[in-house]
Amino acid sequence: MRLLPRRATALFASAALVLSACTGDEPEAEESRTQAEDAGLRVDVASFDLHAGEDQRLLLGVATMDQGLLAFGDIEVAIGPVGDDPENVELTQQVTASFLPVPGAEPEGDSARPTVLVGEPGRGVYEARVDLNETGFWAVEVTAELADGTVRTGTTSFPRQQPDGIGEDPEVPAVGDEAPLTRNLTVDDVDGEEVRASMVDSRAGDGDEVPDAHIHDSTIADGIEEGRPVVALFATPVFCVSQFCGPITETFADLAQEYGDRAEFVHVEIWKDHEAQQLNEAAAEWIQTEHGGNEPWTFLIDEDGRVAARWDNVLDIDALTEELERLPATTHTETGDEG
Repeated sequence: MRLLPRRATALFASAALVLSACTGDEPEAEESRTQAEDAGLRVDVASFDLHAGEDQRLLLGVATMDQGLLAFGDIEVAIGPVGDDPENVELTQQVTASFLPVPGAEPEGDSARPTVLVGEPGRGVYEARVDLNETGFWAVEVTAELADGTVRTGTTSFPRQQPDGIGEDPEVPAVGDEAPLTRNLTVDDVDGEEVRASMVDSRAGDGDEVPDAHIHDSTIADGIEEGRPVVALFATPVFCVSQFCGPITETFADLAQEYGDRAEFVHVEIWKDHEAQQLNEAAAEWIQTEHGGNEPWTFLIDEDGRVAARWDNVLDIDALTEELERLPATTHTETGDEG
């Protein structure tokens, strides 16, 4: 695999692929440029709460220009602060990012190298850990050596929602923070009038029954006050823009059945009224920032009521289950099936 260059041109000025092809007006040059673009990669930063600091979780959605999803294997990622000269950015850090499928929506196959999936089910991102030692904007270049032997590259910059770039501190509860004592809506709150079932879980639609009642029968505050670890998922299964929330919520419900003796599992719906774009108070308490709100989010809260781990956007099932396996089983085994 080729080494990434230490410098990239106009990474921040344009999120499109940076090409070395000629840019003259001749037809051959234009055709060469178009073919190169077609072979490039579209890169989107899928992380929600990046801030200055070490060991940040960087998620990248990678696709071809014709919308083929890149899945499986590892890719090489180079990043660097944009600084004062966006036309000449130095890529100061190189890391490897591994494919992370969306729980419940895993692509079929097990290729050891990145593969382009066109028109096939399944979703996922690439996950890396990076050190962001400066505030402001950052540039990214991705290089992928595909299973067919070709090498493709793509570039982007982040963040998009924050006009001043990444800041010094996280905007969403981070590891070590005291968790809010949130009293989210549960199945016991549903009365069909002021509290509809869809306010507890959007999958309920216009019905009166909340699906997967075992992840809606307690509050985050209940678990913390009982001294139990809590796994809290903030997701809107029906209205999620990325379409990640539905599969993740269903997988979360399965995990609650398996590990309900180790932690309290709580799903918090995002919307009180989707049409009016009104958040549930419980969701706003955790994920609303001055730049808006993103979901899904998954938090692990320890027995002392502090955030022990968090996963923005795509939940890392292996990482969560590893944390859960460390927790002792307790006599509190009910997950909502008994009552």
